[in-house]
Formats: sequence, structure tokens, C-alpha cells
Amino acid sequence: MFKEAVMKRVLLTALIAAVVLPFGLRAQAKPDFSGTWTLDAAKSDPPPQGRGGGGGGGMGAGSLTIKQTGNELTITSEGRQGPVTMTYKLDGSESTNQVMGRGGAQTVKSTAKWDGSSLVIETTRDFNGTSITTKEVRRLDNGGKEMHVETTAQTPNGEQKRKVVYTKGA
Repeated sequence: MFKEAVMKRVLLTALIAAVVLPFGLRAQAKPDFSGTWTLDAAKSDPPPQGRGGGGGGGMGAGSLTIKQTGNELTITSEGRQGPVTMTYKLDGSESTNQVMGRGGAQTVKSTAKWDGSSLVIETTRDFNGTSITTKEVRRLDNGGKEMHVETTAQTPNGEQKRKVVYTKGA
């Protein structure tokens, strides 16, 4: 009788593990942002006044091309002075990129890390002697056909938030 109860308990535990574990593993899978993405202006917030968008990873750019490998994400967007490419390490270590600013090339330092299935990129840059911090939270939606980017920038004029939606090309 005791042996039978133990066997039932073992069988029940194995059955629960077989059903529950695959869902947990799938929820932890990191999405692949690779592809060509086009801004969906109808689903996006307008750019802040006096700015054309810009941002750390092409926030607000008309189109983006993203290449993602196991430990790196590269975003190329069309900037005012030509293509802008930003490369981020996905392990949480610091990445350094050069971007064109009003006074010439600027060094931008970023860290990218996963928060579940969202990629969080925090960027710091100097603007006329003032440090500006930007936090982008990037996630896929609609079966991977949409990329949502929520950006919060800490500026001398206060906090600025913007939500942008991109649609994946064919």
C-alpha cells in the first residue's frame, strides 16, 4: 500500500513537471529583434518638440535594421547626416558608440540587459556639459511582427517619455 502511494506521488510529480517546465522555458527564451523595421506613426507617440527623434537606438527613425547574435545587438538607423550604427553587448557590460552631435562626434556609453523577454538599454551621453540618461525598453508583440520601444530620457528640462511602434518588414 505504501509503495503504491509513493509510485502515484512520483508519477504525479513527473506529469506536472512534463506539463509545466516547457512553458517556463519558453517564457525565458530571449526574442530575436533581427530584421528591417518601419516606424508605425499611427501607433507611436509624436517626437518631443524641437527634436526629430534621435535617441540612443534610433528612437523615432523611419526605419531600422537590426542584427542580433547570441551576445550582441546592432541597430542601424538613418540619421540626419547618414546612417547611424549602434552596437550593444547583451551581457550587461558597457558598450561604447560614437554618434554625431551638434558639436561633432560624441561618445555614448550604454549597457543592455534582459528583463524577461524585454531588452533594456540604458545610455549616458554628455550634452553641453550635462549628462543625459536614456532608458529604452524594447519588446516584441503581435507574434514578433511589431517591436515596441518605450523610452524615458532624463534631461535638464525634466523627464521625457515616448512610446514608438515599429512593424517588421517581409
